[in-house]
Amino acid sequence: MIIYNASDYGYKLYKTNYFSNKYNHQIYFKYTNDAGQDKIYISICTTIRNKEILQGYIYANVDKLSKTSEFIGMKVDYHFRNQNIGSLLISLWIDFCYNNGYDFLKTTNKQRKPFLLYLLKKYGFEVYDTNLYETRNDVISICQNPDSNVKLLLFKDPKHEKVFRTSKAFKNDNYQIADSQEDLILLDRIIMPLQNASRNPINYELLNQQLANEKTSLVLKRHQK
Repeated sequence: MIIYNASDYGYKLYKTNYFSNKYNHQIYFKYTNDAGQDKIYISICTTIRNKEILQGYIYANVDKLSKTSEFIGMKVDYHFRNQNIGSLLISLWIDFCYNNGYDFLKTTNKQRKPFLLYLLKKYGFEVYDTNLYETRNDVISICQNPDSNVKLLLFKDPKHEKVFRTSKAFKNDNYQIADSQEDLILLDRIIMPLQNASRNPINYELLNQQLANEKTSLVLKRHQK
Protein backbone atom coordinates (compact mmCIF):
# COMPACT_ATOMS: atom_id res chain seq x y z
CA MET A 1 0.00 0.00 0.00
CA ILE A 2 1.19 3.52 -0.82
CA ILE A 3 1.42 6.04 2.03
CA TYR A 4 -0.03 9.27 0.75
CA ASN A 5 0.86 12.89 1.38
CA ALA A 6 -1.46 15.03 -0.69
CA SER A 7 0.60 18.19 -0.29
CA ASP A 8 3.54 16.52 -2.04
CA TYR A 9 1.44 16.10 -5.18
CA GLY A 10 -0.43 19.39 -5.19
CA TYR A 11 -3.82 17.84 -4.45
CA LYS A 12 -6.69 19.67 -2.79
CA LEU A 13 -9.25 17.97 -0.60
CA TYR A 14 -12.33 17.46 -2.78
CA LYS A 15 -14.81 15.37 -0.78
CA THR A 16 -14.81 13.61 2.60
CA ASN A 17 -18.28 12.17 3.13
CA TYR A 18 -17.80 8.90 1.23
CA PHE A 19 -16.91 5.34 2.19
CA SER A 20 -16.41 1.84 0.73
CA ASN A 21 -16.88 -1.23 2.87
CA LYS A 22 -15.18 -0.41 6.22
CA TYR A 23 -13.03 2.42 4.82
CA ASN A 24 -13.85 6.11 5.10
CA HIS A 25 -12.54 8.10 2.15
CA GLN A 26 -10.70 11.35 1.72
CA ILE A 27 -11.05 12.32 -1.94
CA TYR A 28 -8.52 14.66 -3.53
CA PHE A 29 -8.51 16.66 -6.75
CA LYS A 30 -5.61 17.96 -8.82
CA TYR A 31 -5.49 20.07 -11.98
CA THR A 32 -2.28 20.09 -14.06
CA ASN A 33 -0.97 21.19 -17.42
CA ASP A 34 1.41 18.72 -19.02
CA ALA A 35 3.16 19.94 -22.19
CA GLY A 36 0.17 22.11 -23.05
CA GLN A 37 -2.45 19.48 -22.22
CA ASP A 38 -4.77 20.15 -19.28
CA LYS A 39 -5.40 17.14 -17.04
CA ILE A 40 -7.41 16.37 -13.93
CA TYR A 41 -6.67 13.73 -11.30
CA ILE A 42 -9.06 12.41 -8.65
CA SER A 43 -7.60 10.24 -5.88
CA ILE A 44 -9.29 8.20 -3.17
CA CYS A 45 -7.47 7.66 0.14
CA THR A 46 -8.22 6.22 3.54
CA THR A 47 -6.54 6.45 6.95
CA ILE A 48 -5.12 3.25 8.44
CA ARG A 49 -3.17 3.38 11.73
CA ASN A 50 -2.91 7.17 11.47
CA LYS A 51 -1.39 6.99 7.98
CA GLU A 52 -3.17 8.12 4.84
CA ILE A 53 -3.15 5.37 2.21
CA LEU A 54 -3.77 5.83 -1.51
CA GLN A 55 -6.51 3.39 -2.57
CA GLY A 56 -6.96 4.43 -6.18
CA TYR A 57 -7.02 7.25 -8.70
CA ILE A 58 -8.47 8.26 -12.05
CA TYR A 59 -7.12 10.82 -14.51
CA ALA A 60 -8.35 12.45 -17.71
CA ASN A 61 -7.56 15.14 -20.24
CA VAL A 62 -9.81 18.19 -20.24
CA ASP A 63 -10.35 20.83 -22.91
CA LYS A 64 -12.10 23.98 -21.73
CA LEU A 65 -12.81 25.24 -25.25
CA SER A 66 -14.50 22.12 -26.60
CA LYS A 67 -15.94 21.19 -23.18
CA THR A 68 -14.41 17.73 -23.60
CA SER A 69 -12.90 15.34 -21.09
CA GLU A 70 -11.00 12.34 -22.38
CA PHE A 71 -10.59 9.43 -19.96
CA ILE A 72 -6.96 8.26 -19.80
CA GLY A 73 -6.78 5.66 -17.07
CA MET A 74 -7.53 4.44 -13.60
CA LYS A 75 -5.82 2.29 -11.00
CA VAL A 76 -7.06 0.71 -7.78
CA ASP A 77 -4.52 -0.73 -5.34
CA TYR A 78 -4.93 -4.52 -5.24
CA HIS A 79 -5.46 -4.42 -1.46
CA PHE A 80 -8.72 -2.51 -2.05
CA ARG A 81 -10.18 -4.20 -5.10
CA ASN A 82 -13.66 -5.73 -5.25
CA GLN A 83 -15.07 -2.90 -3.14
CA ASN A 84 -16.51 -0.90 -6.07
CA ILE A 85 -13.86 1.80 -5.73
CA GLY A 86 -13.42 1.74 -9.53
CA SER A 87 -17.10 2.56 -9.98
CA LEU A 88 -16.83 5.33 -7.40
CA LEU A 89 -13.86 6.86 -9.25
CA ILE A 90 -15.67 6.83 -12.58
CA SER A 91 -18.76 8.33 -10.95
CA LEU A 92 -16.68 11.10 -9.36
CA TRP A 93 -15.09 11.89 -12.73
CA ILE A 94 -18.45 12.06 -14.52
CA ASP A 95 -19.96 14.09 -11.69
CA PHE A 96 -17.06 16.56 -11.79
CA CYS A 97 -17.31 16.92 -15.57
CA TYR A 98 -21.04 17.57 -15.62
CA ASN A 99 -20.78 20.05 -12.74
CA ASN A 100 -18.03 21.98 -14.52
CA GLY A 101 -19.39 22.15 -18.05
CA TYR A 102 -17.54 19.23 -19.64
CA ASP A 103 -20.42 17.53 -21.41
CA PHE A 104 -18.61 15.58 -24.13
CA LEU A 105 -16.88 12.61 -22.54
CA LYS A 106 -14.89 9.87 -24.25
CA THR A 107 -11.89 7.58 -23.82
CA THR A 108 -8.49 7.77 -25.43
CA ASN A 109 -7.87 5.15 -28.09
CA LYS A 110 -5.12 3.52 -26.00
CA GLN A 111 -7.28 1.69 -23.48
CA ARG A 112 -5.81 -1.75 -22.81
CA LYS A 113 -7.88 -3.01 -19.86
CA PRO A 114 -10.89 -5.12 -20.92
CA PHE A 115 -12.74 -4.97 -17.59
CA LEU A 116 -12.32 -1.20 -17.48
CA LEU A 117 -13.94 -0.83 -20.91
CA TYR A 118 -16.67 -3.22 -19.77
CA LEU A 119 -17.28 -1.01 -16.71
CA LEU A 120 -17.41 2.17 -18.81
CA LYS A 121 -20.04 0.60 -21.04
CA LYS A 122 -22.25 0.25 -17.97
CA TYR A 123 -22.20 4.06 -17.76
CA GLY A 124 -23.29 4.52 -21.38
CA PHE A 125 -19.91 4.66 -23.12
CA GLU A 126 -20.04 2.95 -26.50
CA VAL A 127 -18.36 2.87 -29.89
CA TYR A 128 -20.24 5.05 -32.33
CA ASP A 129 -20.70 2.24 -34.86
CA THR A 130 -21.76 -0.92 -33.03
CA ASN A 131 -21.51 -2.89 -36.29
CA LEU A 132 -17.77 -2.96 -35.55
CA TYR A 133 -18.46 -5.75 -33.05
CA GLU A 134 -19.26 -7.98 -36.01
CA THR A 135 -16.41 -6.96 -38.30
CA ARG A 136 -13.30 -6.39 -36.19
CA ASN A 137 -10.94 -9.11 -35.01
CA ASP A 138 -10.03 -7.29 -31.78
CA VAL A 139 -13.36 -8.07 -30.11
CA ILE A 140 -13.24 -9.62 -26.64
CA SER A 141 -16.23 -11.30 -25.01
CA ILE A 142 -16.63 -10.73 -21.28
CA CYS A 143 -18.00 -13.99 -19.84
CA GLN A 144 -18.93 -15.21 -16.40
CA ASN A 145 -18.67 -18.60 -14.79
CA PRO A 146 -22.17 -19.20 -13.34
CA ASP A 147 -20.79 -21.45 -10.60
CA SER A 148 -18.24 -19.00 -9.18
CA ASN A 149 -19.22 -15.61 -10.71
CA VAL A 150 -15.62 -15.30 -11.93
CA LYS A 151 -15.32 -13.17 -15.07
CA LEU A 152 -13.24 -14.44 -17.99
CA LEU A 153 -12.11 -13.13 -21.36
CA LEU A 154 -12.80 -14.88 -24.65
CA PHE A 155 -10.81 -13.60 -27.62
CA LYS A 156 -12.08 -13.65 -31.19
CA ASP A 157 -8.55 -13.73 -32.64
CA PRO A 158 -5.89 -16.09 -31.18
CA LYS A 159 -3.16 -13.62 -32.21
CA HIS A 160 -4.92 -10.93 -30.19
CA GLU A 161 -4.99 -13.23 -27.16
CA LYS A 162 -1.30 -14.06 -27.55
CA VAL A 163 -0.30 -10.39 -27.58
CA PHE A 164 -2.54 -9.62 -24.59
CA ARG A 165 -0.92 -12.40 -22.55
CA THR A 166 2.40 -10.55 -22.80
CA SER A 167 0.92 -7.19 -21.74
CA LYS A 168 1.34 -5.43 -18.42
CA ALA A 169 -2.43 -5.39 -17.96
CA PHE A 170 -2.57 -9.19 -18.11
CA LYS A 171 0.33 -9.62 -15.71
CA ASN A 172 -0.80 -7.01 -13.20
CA ASP A 173 -4.56 -7.57 -13.08
CA ASN A 174 -4.90 -11.37 -12.92
CA TYR A 175 -7.19 -11.82 -15.91
CA GLN A 176 -8.49 -15.29 -16.69
CA ILE A 177 -8.95 -16.38 -20.30
CA ALA A 178 -11.51 -18.90 -21.53
CA ASP A 179 -11.03 -21.39 -24.36
CA SER A 180 -14.68 -21.33 -25.38
CA GLN A 181 -18.02 -19.89 -24.27
CA GLU A 182 -19.38 -23.33 -23.39
CA ASP A 183 -21.03 -23.30 -19.93
CA LEU A 184 -20.26 -19.57 -19.57
CA ILE A 185 -22.63 -16.60 -19.51
CA LEU A 186 -21.91 -13.87 -22.05
CA LEU A 187 -22.07 -10.50 -20.27
CA ASP A 188 -20.92 -8.11 -22.98
CA ARG A 189 -18.41 -7.55 -25.75
CA ILE A 190 -15.75 -4.88 -25.96
CA ILE A 191 -13.32 -3.79 -28.66
CA MET A 192 -9.72 -3.48 -27.56
CA PRO A 193 -7.07 -3.00 -30.28
CA LEU A 194 -3.85 -4.97 -30.31
CA GLN A 195 -1.01 -3.20 -28.55
CA ASN A 196 0.69 -2.47 -31.87
CA ALA A 197 -2.45 -1.77 -33.89
CA SER A 198 -2.31 2.01 -33.82
CA ARG A 199 -3.67 2.00 -37.35
CA ASN A 200 -6.97 0.67 -35.96
CA PRO A 201 -7.75 2.96 -33.00
CA ILE A 202 -11.10 2.89 -31.29
CA ASN A 203 -12.81 5.46 -29.09
CA TYR A 204 -15.67 4.96 -26.69
CA GLU A 205 -17.90 8.00 -26.35
CA LEU A 206 -20.55 8.72 -23.74
CA LEU A 207 -23.56 8.19 -26.00
CA ASN A 208 -26.17 7.63 -23.30
CA GLN A 209 -26.06 10.56 -20.91
CA GLN A 210 -29.26 9.54 -19.14
CA LEU A 211 -27.73 6.18 -18.23
CA ALA A 212 -24.53 7.92 -17.07
CA ASN A 213 -26.49 10.30 -14.85
CA GLU A 214 -28.58 7.52 -13.34
CA LYS A 215 -25.60 5.23 -12.74
CA THR A 216 -23.46 8.05 -11.32
CA SER A 217 -26.20 9.21 -8.98
CA LEU A 218 -26.81 5.66 -7.77
CA VAL A 219 -23.12 4.91 -7.10
CA LEU A 220 -22.43 8.21 -5.33
CA LYS A 221 -25.49 7.75 -3.14
CA ARG A 222 -24.45 4.18 -2.29
CA HIS A 223 -21.00 5.34 -1.13
CA GLN A 224 -22.17 8.49 0.64
CA LYS A 225 -22.61 8.72 4.40
